[in-house]
Amino acid sequence: MIFLNFKIYQETSGENTLKLCRIIKDKRVVVCLQATDIYRVKQALPQLAVWGQHADPSPLSLAVAGAGGVLLNHFEHQLSFDQIKATVAECRQSQLKVMIITDTVELIQKINDLKPDYIGFEDPRLIGGPVAMIDANFDLVKQAAAAAQAPLIVGGGIRTSDQVKKSLSAGGKGVLVASEFAKSDNPEQTLSQLLKGLDT
Repeated sequence: MIFLNFKIYQETSGENTLKLCRIIKDKRVVVCLQATDIYRVKQALPQLAVWGQHADPSPLSLAVAGAGGVLLNHFEHQLSFDQIKATVAECRQSQLKVMIITDTVELIQKINDLKPDYIGFEDPRLIGGPVAMIDANFDLVKQAAAAAQAPLIVGGGIRTSDQVKKSLSAGGKGVLVASEFAKSDNPEQTLSQLLKGLDT
C-alpha cells in the first residue's frame, strides 16, 4: 500500500487536491487529506480511499465527510499516549481505520495494545530530507516490522521504487509518502514509479 499524506502545501490544497486525486487510479493508494478537502474529494471521487491527516476536528466529523480512516501521531501533530488511546476509541465508534505513527520500537510495543489497523514508522529527522529512513536504518525497520502486531507502513523520505521495495523486504507492508508526491513536477510519473516498487 501507498499512503499519500498531502499535508498542507499550496500544491495539495483546495482545487489542487482534487486535481492530484484525479490521477490516482490504483486501489493500493490511500490519500490522507486536510479535513477541509475530504468531503469535496469523496463527492467527486467516491471510489478513492480517503483518510484524514489527523483526527481534528473530530473522528466523527471526518467519518461524516467520507473519510475511511485517519493518521494519528504524525510528527507534525503529536499526541500523548493517553490522547492516542482516547482518539483510537473515538475512531472505532466512528468506524474509522487507524494508523498510529511511531518513531521507536518501544513505542510500537506500547501501541500494539491499542490494536491499530496499521502502524506507521518513521524517523522525524529524516522526513523531507535527502536520506530515506529505509536507507539509513534498514535493520531498525526490520526490528520495527518484527515488533509490530499490525502491518508496518514505512515513512521518512521514501522517494523511489527501490526504496519501496527495500521497505517491503524489511517487513513493511507499505509506505507513507508526502512531499515527494505532493511537490513533484510530474506527480503522475512519481506515483507510477512508487507503485512499481509494490510490484515485486
